[in-house]
Amino acid sequence: MQTQDLLRPMSEFDPLEPALLHDRLKDRIIPWTGEEGELFRRFARFQPDGTVSWDGFMLDGWDEPLGG
Repeated sequence: MQTQDLLRPMSEFDPLEPALLHDRLKDRIIPWTGEEGELFRRFARFQPDGTVSWDGFMLDGWDEPLGG
């Protein structure tokens, strides 16, 4: 099972809320505070495969932060 299989789809991601995002390009988890939520909404590009291209990342899943 791959990391992204354990995560929620990007279509359900609320960029204004804290989260843990998975970057497919570097296979790493990125902590998200929500501070850049408006920039994400403005510049994120959703791809046909469900990933999101944003600020040099290829995001393919998310989850709530630990303790969230």
